[in-house]
Amino acid sequence: MSDAEIEKRQLIEEKKNSELQALKTQINPHFIFNTLNNIYSLVYQQSEKALPAIEELSQLLRYSTKDLEKDFISLEKEIGYLESLIELEKLRIKNPELLIIEKRINFPNLNISPMLLVPFVENAFKHGDFSGKGFTLKISDENQKLHFHLHNFKKQRSKDSLSGIGIGNVKKRLEILYPKKHELNIIETEIEYSVDLKIDLNI
Repeated sequence: MSDAEIEKRQLIEEKKNSELQALKTQINPHFIFNTLNNIYSLVYQQSEKALPAIEELSQLLRYSTKDLEKDFISLEKEIGYLESLIELEKLRIKNPELLIIEKRINFPNLNISPMLLVPFVENAFKHGDFSGKGFTLKISDENQKLHFHLHNFKKQRSKDSLSGIGIGNVKKRLEILYPKKHELNIIETEIEYSVDLKIDLNI
């Protein structure tokens, strides 16, 4: 076996390990527990939001246990997961109108590796300041090139970096799966965090 073939096998194995690590760290019991509590409250209040919330959680769990096992899924599915995640997070936010989502997708069947975009959004909710601020998320795929841009404000007194294990996994997987076909820029200050990711999905 040549050195190139050995390296390729190692990269494939590293990709699989990254995906497994993402599965373990991204859909965590704490998030599910809080979401179930929120849904319980909606059911108790006989809110019309209860059934849609249950469906969103079902969609999220279905993705995390089924689609993540695949090498690639449709861009539509990946974005659908993000939308389910955002809808569930809205349950605990007093001013959900502060969450600005702009989506312009012309090629929903483009393939993308699962769980590439999710860690950025999860970090935004985990560390973001939603007391009077929100975040802006813009997704487009002009010319079959994905452009993902996220901006949010960090919680006051938060010294934790948003670029944790999940983001490290994303960076590794981008290098393995989209060499020379992606551009990732992350800017973090004491109060703000932004991600600008471009991927050529025409492969």
